[in-house]
Amino acid sequence: MKMWKRTTAFGFVACALVLSSACSSGNTDETSQSASNSTSTANSDKKVVELTTVRSNPSDIKWDPGESMDKNAVYDAYEKDLGIRIKNVWVADSKQAEQKLNMMIASNDIPDFFSVNGQVQLQQLIDADMIMDLTEVFDKYASEETKKHFTKDGGVQMKSAQVDGKLLAIPLSDSPYNSSNYLWIRKDWLTKLNLPEPKTMQDVLKIAEEFTNKDPGGTGKSYGLALHKELMDDYGLSGFFNGYHAYPGIWQKDADGKLVYGSIQPQTKVALKQLQDMYKAGQIDPEFGTKDPDKENELVAANKIGMAYGGFYLSAWPIASAAIKDNKLVQDWQVYGLPSIDETPAKTQIGLGVNGYVVVSKNCKNPEAVIQLINQWVKVQLKMSDQEKVYYNGKELEDKGKLYFKANPIRVLAQDGYIQAGITLPKAIESKDPSGLNNDPDLLNRYDAAQKYLNGDISGWFHWMIAKPGGSFSIMTQYSKENRFEQDQFFGAPTQTMQDKKGILVAKEREVFTKIIMNQTSIDEFDKFVTEWNKLGGEEMTKEVNDWYAKQQ
Repeated sequence: MKMWKRTTAFGFVACALVLSSACSSGNTDETSQSASNSTSTANSDKKVVELTTVRSNPSDIKWDPGESMDKNAVYDAYEKDLGIRIKNVWVADSKQAEQKLNMMIASNDIPDFFSVNGQVQLQQLIDADMIMDLTEVFDKYASEETKKHFTKDGGVQMKSAQVDGKLLAIPLSDSPYNSSNYLWIRKDWLTKLNLPEPKTMQDVLKIAEEFTNKDPGGTGKSYGLALHKELMDDYGLSGFFNGYHAYPGIWQKDADGKLVYGSIQPQTKVALKQLQDMYKAGQIDPEFGTKDPDKENELVAANKIGMAYGGFYLSAWPIASAAIKDNKLVQDWQVYGLPSIDETPAKTQIGLGVNGYVVVSKNCKNPEAVIQLINQWVKVQLKMSDQEKVYYNGKELEDKGKLYFKANPIRVLAQDGYIQAGITLPKAIESKDPSGLNNDPDLLNRYDAAQKYLNGDISGWFHWMIAKPGGSFSIMTQYSKENRFEQDQFFGAPTQTMQDKKGILVAKEREVFTKIIMNQTSIDEFDKFVTEWNKLGGEEMTKEVNDWYAKQQ
């Protein structure tokens, strides 16, 4: 996820890395030595339970005077409301925190609770028998709201944290639907060239041709489609491939119900051939292979590119920096659902929607307190009193862009994402009545920004493009209604072959795809790649994935 998604309203933010110090007496950190006794009281009738933690420190939180990650209004609120004192043993930047966590795991000196960044670290802890089976603890202490939160997706995310029926972690849930793809096009260029809005992939190809040949930006050279060296994601090709019913990088069901890897399917070859033809016709930046999205965005800002695939937030990052100059809107963009190459509607590929996992040490004396932290976060998300705004905004209670929500040690986000917002936000904007937004700070922030834009404040444009009727949230809702999500079917721990060979296979895939697109090799190289992919471990990996899948049925 890009920086804007991490630092704007918390609906976009990936859950913060939460690390903790050991519940046992093994830690000798100076901060831990100064910790108060866990039997001290917050008031005369409430015993305080202490959970020590170490944190990755977000650099963009604007702390109030006298506050820090060690002592802040959010931590104080958990102690006041729940009787749970969160104690940091250390606070480090993200790179240092990751290194320290790995050292803690290697030394078998893990904290009470902490987050791991994915299945690899989780599997290491499981294999070493270092973490607690949370099945009974979760069942007993999770609120009904929390249990409902984790079952909105049918329980898939929770299943990804289970081994042999045991719940060994809590998924840091997010919405898989927020990773869906959209097509963004310069609407002013369509109007200038008298081109229809895209309804099919054939329309997309025609627009790319016209944008290239007729130079609507007036710069002397335009390209039809943004692309960068990583190939996928924002300013990338996931949405383009999806228009050909190809789903690179994920596991999908074939006609026989078996799992197959999307990157090696025939549909992917068809899409690659079309991209090669576009490159040969000058419709793609010839230097894309050396550029990241920010660098490619320089061409967008220079009026040389007017069409791109990307996330629902693309108007905010990176398009906003190109579209708004000196507080004026200089580029008029529009967002569309993914067009299809044929009569079958295009589906957008999505992942599992998990940003990591919270685990609890087998030595933790109060694992129920970890569940209670989650309960409180879920409760506040659903309905927040004025005083509970402290969990998002700090002691001032108002959203002043300080990003205090990042101080929360565990954040799980709604699994249905912004699908409902695609209904409520446009309605609120049109009626100028935000009462239907359920006092959700994220949606209220978007509503306010959209209204400011309508009243002439250009800074709210990118929120308007997302939240307006027909905006990307509305399209996400339409995707849901039409069952147009293609979800990765593999959500287990990395298989042995994945651990050994996946990095090599991914690098080979990117190399071959790039050479094909740039016409440095024939499209027939794709078939050779598929054969080599299988020989290098892909065939064995596919067998392992299907063995895992059979156990999930």
